[in-house]
Amino acid sequence: MREQKKVTINENTYMLEQFGARKGIKLGKQVAKVMLPALGRLYGQDENEEVGFGGMLEVVADNLDELDESTIEALLEGVSCNSYAIDFDKQFSGNYGELFQLLWEVISFNFSDVFSIVPGDTDQ
Repeated sequence: MREQKKVTINENTYMLEQFGARKGIKLGKQVAKVMLPALGRLYGQDENEEVGFGGMLEVVADNLDELDESTIEALLEGVSCNSYAIDFDKQFSGNYGELFQLLWEVISFNFSDVFSIVPGDTDQ
């Protein structure tokens, strides 16, 4: 059974539901095109190189075109807001900060096990 998670952003309560395996694989590949280069930059840095969060965001920005509008909408399919289906255009018009926070929550909820693999960790 797929898990659900309740998230509150500003005054809105969102209900997230995990993706099925097929949808998760399809969307995971698109998300990985943005996240993996950023994580690679963060974890692959030289000891003397200071990358930090800003450097990671630079890489995300460079690869952001990999998440087109249809992928973003697909990531949010099945998410409800205050017990109602989301009308994408109305919900996020002029409210992009909330949109990106919600996207982060959906991505974390569905793919955190993939992005939490630490290099050299043999317990996984």
